[in-house]
Amino acid sequence: MTVATPTALNAAGLEARVRLGLERRLLALMPAMVHSDVTAQLRTQRELAESEALYRGLVEHQSELVSLAHPDGQLKYVNRAYAAFYGQEPDGMVGRNLFEFVPKQEHAALLEHLRQVAATKQSATSENQVTLPNGEQRWLAWTNRALTDSDGRVTTIHSVGRDIDERVLAEQRLRESQARYRLLADNSADLIMLVGRDGQRFYVSPACERMLGFTPEEMLALNARDAIHPEDAERVLAILGTDEQMLANPTISYRTRRKDGSYLWVETTGRPVDHQAPTDQRLVVVRDIEQRRQMELRLKESEIRYRMLADNSSDMVFQLDSELVRRYVSPACRELLGYEPEQMIGVKPVAMTHPDDAERLGLVLKGLLNGDATCQSIVNRIRHRDGSWIWVEARFRALTSMEGGAPTGIIGALRDISARKAVEDDLAEANGRLQILAEQDGLTGLANRRVFDETLAREHLRATRDNTPLALILIDVDYFKNFNDGYGHPAGDDCLRRVALAVAQSIRRPADLAARYGGEEFAVLLPNADADGAMLIGERIRQAILRLGIPHVASAHGLVTVSAGVACVPRDAAETPGRFLQNADRALYSAKDSGRNAVLRATAAVPVAESSAAAAVLIES
Repeated sequence: MTVATPTALNAAGLEARVRLGLERRLLALMPAMVHSDVTAQLRTQRELAESEALYRGLVEHQSELVSLAHPDGQLKYVNRAYAAFYGQEPDGMVGRNLFEFVPKQEHAALLEHLRQVAATKQSATSENQVTLPNGEQRWLAWTNRALTDSDGRVTTIHSVGRDIDERVLAEQRLRESQARYRLLADNSADLIMLVGRDGQRFYVSPACERMLGFTPEEMLALNARDAIHPEDAERVLAILGTDEQMLANPTISYRTRRKDGSYLWVETTGRPVDHQAPTDQRLVVVRDIEQRRQMELRLKESEIRYRMLADNSSDMVFQLDSELVRRYVSPACRELLGYEPEQMIGVKPVAMTHPDDAERLGLVLKGLLNGDATCQSIVNRIRHRDGSWIWVEARFRALTSMEGGAPTGIIGALRDISARKAVEDDLAEANGRLQILAEQDGLTGLANRRVFDETLAREHLRATRDNTPLALILIDVDYFKNFNDGYGHPAGDDCLRRVALAVAQSIRRPADLAARYGGEEFAVLLPNADADGAMLIGERIRQAILRLGIPHVASAHGLVTVSAGVACVPRDAAETPGRFLQNADRALYSAKDSGRNAVLRATAAVPVAESSAAAAVLIES
């Protein structure tokens, strides 16, 4: 057991008093300390909020595209510029995956890039295409860095992007242009050189070996003055020597020496390259025109020969360009149309063509230029200088380019056929009259027996094949022999003409045919008409003739009347046109036997005039 000494008690009491005093002071100071701490905390929060608002404002209103995304690509935040680039609002993009806006072919590369950024935790740049909602693809450049938590784990990828589409496209065009022009220079069939004012060469393309037999190295060692034909050297070097001469003569032709000593005709196009260089180089493109020159000489000789033929031809020869304007007219135009060649050059043929023929001529000419045909002929009228119209026969041939064979113009020839056309018109008119005579009955003007037989055979075949109705009415003038004997043949002819006109006026459809069958007999063929319809037409004809009121003393009715027989396919089961005709003929004779002035059907026994009052009403209507 331990006993406390006075000294120990005093020390313990002192310590207790000190502790009590400190506790009392702390209790007194605590409200002030707490208040001060809260104030500092609020100030810090306010400053933090202001700072955050400041930086958020900077981010929100900057033109670059800013985003925060999960390492797998899910967007956590985008600024307004980012959302506006895709035509959306920021809230509408948060939660979506940035891979939605990247073409599939770039997914793997972008994913690998993000993995490297997360692994190295260092800023890295990349470029990739994105797809806008309208389908347009644009290039963006990105600066990406990984953001980590307190444990060092990557939680977010911070990205800042900018639109570099125009730059990428410009670089692409530049690369393509460089590759294209390098390829053209190295593989061009033309010889490309850089030449100084004094003729010294600085670059020669490989085409020199094929064209002239020299290697590029040999060409570089050869001065232009020594390579050009002596008769052409001064002229060519004078042009290459000054910018003014070169600009005034961008293309020149001359002869240049081959390695074997012979000369080749070439065409050169040159222009200054660098006016600041000490050598003042010229870019020169040399083209082999030996074959073209030979062809031009032959063409010139050919043109002289053909122009001589055209100028001395009795036909008017002319040439049209691609706009259908005359560019050459032979002297024969004086005799043909009364114009001088100069007056017709620069004029379109359609402008001198008769209005009724102009459209047809225009179609022919356009067809030749469009490649629809290579040769065409047309007969039309063209205006003479004296104002009259003459008939001409025009023959056209399309002119084509030597390269692609596309039409480039038209060459043509005009011949006066006015006399021939007059003869042809007279012949056509005569043939028309003969055709009418061949198909028309001379007395009545109706179709004749030959036309009726042909039409019957054709329509009967169609009706039996298509199972459509066909009706036939045979009509005979009652007691016509007695009429002729009593009134004379002229009156009989006039009677037949009036009867024929009444028959023709009683049928109204274009396909119906009225014909004179023979003597005083007539036939009416009615395609697509059944028996009832044919009976009505027959009754209409009977009444029309009765209304003519032609006196006939030998008739029981005192007037000219007719009897008619009707047959129909397929109801009458006629097997042939002859059988069909016989059915109608038998019906006709039945009508005559029944007292005449009647219409009977092949299978009927009672005249339609007496069978139904309703039928008469239909006919009158």
